[in-house]
Amino acid sequence: MVLSGWWSLNQKLTHKSKQYNMNRMILCLVLIFKIATQQNVYAQNTTDTKQQFASIGNFTLENGQQITDCKIGYRTFGKLNSARSNVVIYPTAGGNTTFMLQLFGATEEVDTTQFYLILIDALGNGISSSPSNSTSQPKTLFPEFSIRDMVNTQYKMLTENLNIHHLEAIVGGSMGGLQAMQWAVSYPDFMDKVVAIEASPKLCSYDLLWMQTYMEAVKSDTAYHGGNYMVNPTSPLAVHLMQLLLTTPSIVNSMVASDSVSIWLSSLEKPNPFTVDCNNFLWQTKAVMMHDITKAAGSLENTAKVIKAKMLIIANKQDHIINQTLSIKFAAMANAELIVMDSDLGHLIFNEKIPTEATRKFLSK
Repeated sequence: MVLSGWWSLNQKLTHKSKQYNMNRMILCLVLIFKIATQQNVYAQNTTDTKQQFASIGNFTLENGQQITDCKIGYRTFGKLNSARSNVVIYPTAGGNTTFMLQLFGATEEVDTTQFYLILIDALGNGISSSPSNSTSQPKTLFPEFSIRDMVNTQYKMLTENLNIHHLEAIVGGSMGGLQAMQWAVSYPDFMDKVVAIEASPKLCSYDLLWMQTYMEAVKSDTAYHGGNYMVNPTSPLAVHLMQLLLTTPSIVNSMVASDSVSIWLSSLEKPNPFTVDCNNFLWQTKAVMMHDITKAAGSLENTAKVIKAKMLIIANKQDHIINQTLSIKFAAMANAELIVMDSDLGHLIFNEKIPTEATRKFLSK
């Protein structure tokens, strides 16, 4: 593909300021373009530990349906102290924990010499129970779930499987940030700190507009076959829509020559060794669209009163994937620390220095 031609995914990242930012930006763009459009990605070697699974049995969702033999994937880093009090969880965004290490710099944002970091695969990501890997509820037979359900499965895993009953912190970006905010409301006494990056207490109309359009684009592709496809569909219209939203015009203009746009777009549809299943992505998108931490309390103001953890909210004004208007507004209500960025990277600020350094500083307080 054109972008990967600009910079190899195997290129070693340096920490020289200007080159560091460019390398991280290109890596982030290449991978998330693929993830967000259900395309395949090349998985470079990482320092992640072995993939682990927790079986939490048949799990009843908030809509009353049940996931049969629900399993949650996770990876751990660092050392759990004797008091079991230094745990930080980092739930996934749109990819799995391997992608989270590459895209979100989880082990850079969280000091694993101090904290016991648990990266958790969210429901529907192809590692934890999902439409793509369920034998008893495959594909469209898999029940729809919510962000709250993701959090509840994680709580069950932590308390019943891992014997962890309190967290130092929860850190999450994008859909992981939505989970972090839901955690703060669903289990307000369970953690001391919450970091939400590019998240929101609930979605704005603009968010719902593009997500609904995205799902319609996927479902209108004849290769989707009502979700019962044999080969993962490329959904070109959905691919194109995602490219309009992930970053900003200045980033796209700087990275793709105008006479190469058609080549670039077609390259995004070419297969690679690793796939993100289309149904998985749609099921998670539905969960994001339903996200609203104010359901129980009835308003942003009342919801803010429920939260007991110290919060850090990092928002980019140029995010077109999750509009940050309500996130910024909610920060004041929840007495949270707030960092507002104005980055051309749009939704892809996760590996910039500001979020990484701010998170480390906040967790160390």
